[in-house]
Amino acid sequence: MSISIKKGSILIHNVFDVGWEINLSRAEALFFSKQKNSLRFKFSKDPRKAIIIKEAPLEINVGNETIKINEKNYDLKLHAKIWDYGAISITSEIVLSENTDWKEIVSLGKYLEETQDIELLAKKIKDEIKNIIIDSIKLPQEWEQFEDYITYFFESVEGLKNPREIFDKVDVASLILGESDAKLSSIASVPITENYIQYYENDMAIIDWDAAIVIEPNGSRDIPDGIEFSLTHLLELRYYDYLIDKKLDILYDSLENENKKFTKIFKFNYSKISEEATKNYIEFSDLLGKIENSFKTVGDPYIATVFRTCAEQFRFDDWHNSITRKMNTLFQITQVIQAELNAIRGHILEIIIILLIAIEIIPMLF
Repeated sequence: MSISIKKGSILIHNVFDVGWEINLSRAEALFFSKQKNSLRFKFSKDPRKAIIIKEAPLEINVGNETIKINEKNYDLKLHAKIWDYGAISITSEIVLSENTDWKEIVSLGKYLEETQDIELLAKKIKDEIKNIIIDSIKLPQEWEQFEDYITYFFESVEGLKNPREIFDKVDVASLILGESDAKLSSIASVPITENYIQYYENDMAIIDWDAAIVIEPNGSRDIPDGIEFSLTHLLELRYYDYLIDKKLDILYDSLENENKKFTKIFKFNYSKISEEATKNYIEFSDLLGKIENSFKTVGDPYIATVFRTCAEQFRFDDWHNSITRKMNTLFQITQVIQAELNAIRGHILEIIIILLIAIEIIPMLF
């Protein structure tokens, strides 16, 4: 016996990095100014307190649309969040019709995995938002990489007495991994089916690195919000890792070019290179600290568990270790350059002293 979804939706998160930082107060003022002439964007008020964030994001109700998938029309609800650490997340919610069977869920999942329709729509909305708040973004830029994630959110499921029965009645692992063409082996399925969390007997969250299934009878969106929150951090960690790589490459090239010069004995540009390296180290330390502090802001114990599960699935520790290692390399290079600069200055001072002595002594010889 299969199951059907009496009430539920599919949430697709797309997260983009649009700048170094965003002044949320300034962004809010720009949006209020825009709303006088536009009905598209509206601020949404969320009374939930499960996730406590020091700098809570601006939440925006973008509006509703209709999307045609596999010859069927679905209502599509669009929401956006602006995060102070330079990210914009777009959530596209496909509302499921009553008693949607599992076969249709699998078909929708395949559509989402194989097409870019939702992604292109999310990018369009992100661009609209960015254009409105551009004056509130510090060092606006566009990184070609982004994060996406699918959450199958079920409020009422027909055919389940207990959420854990879902593993016996449908192929959960194939849906989450986007492998609908063939049945997965038990070796591939076990890491999915054993990695679930529960708070009450009638709820469940199965969270993997690319998708999740959430059964939540009371309709609370705290778990999808926690996943979205984690996803923004993953994007920022990936971006910082990329940026440090880029800065280190530039630094290595600068040092190599400087050493090739005829005047390399003086290394005139080392001072500039040292200042740039020190500046990069301070900036990355500050931003990494901001990310680490926000890790500690999840208030509800169950949501904190969700966040820790996301951290494991998204490999936060691996990204953090990679960034820390490269930060240490950047610091060491800065120290080496500074030591060489000090040595160069010492040599120059010695040359000046010798010249002064020579100026004093040479006239006495003639």
